[in-house]
Amino acid sequence: MTSDLWDALPAAVRDKVDELVVQGRSVQAVFAIRSSGVTPRPGLRACQDLIAERGVALADRIEPPPPHDV
Repeated sequence: MTSDLWDALPAAVRDKVDELVVQGRSVQAVFAIRSSGVTPRPGLRACQDLIAERGVALADRIEPPPPHDV
């Protein structure tokens, strides 16, 4: 299901989603997917599943967050 959604997204949106996922900006990635013009409009759960899949695919590009001083 999510690969169908990924395939339906325009290339520019896929690039933007990957950029946002690498930056850890999942809320913005959901917005990009839902605003892409794909019909029917993807639901929140489908977007979250897709972002999780992209996170796995891009894991080698994602930098861990900096440690927080406590």
